[in-house]
Amino acid sequence: MSGKTLNAEDKAEIIANYIGINFLAAAKELRELQDLKPDVFLKVAEMAGLGKRVAYALARIARQFDDLGVPEERLHAIGWTKLQIVGRYLTEDNADYLLELAEKSTVYELESRLRGEIPIEDARVVTLYLSPEQHERFKLKLIAHGAVPSGNGLLRKEKALMAIIDGK
Repeated sequence: MSGKTLNAEDKAEIIANYIGINFLAAAKELRELQDLKPDVFLKVAEMAGLGKRVAYALARIARQFDDLGVPEERLHAIGWTKLQIVGRYLTEDNADYLLELAEKSTVYELESRLRGEIPIEDARVVTLYLSPEQHERFKLKLIAHGAVPSGNGLLRKEKALMAIIDGK
């Protein structure tokens, strides 16, 4: 689609309609918008109901995978979350390996393996709902017991939490 004739509202509607149905089409529209009209990129993403992080991630996915010749069906089957993770490590030489790894792994397993860790077999997920103050205390306690800040999250948080539980 040509970003030259559509206004921001039209682009936002197109992108919003693609989300959930065809994330690659939305990703391509966002990439094109980012390239042609970077000043309205975030405005359109917001109008389409996307956060900044998701908008940038989708545009990056389109940019990274467009030239590799990977069938869209394969990319759709993998999903944008795993493609975003794989994209951090992607080169032309390792693309097939990483895509195959993504196809065979859960998000948790993929992230673990790409960090050089062995995923916990049959792992269980724990969800906590904490106030901002509780979350800050929780985070600081985990860091004190070996967790490492990484982006907006923590690495090795499970090991740190078990150290707290075990009284270490």
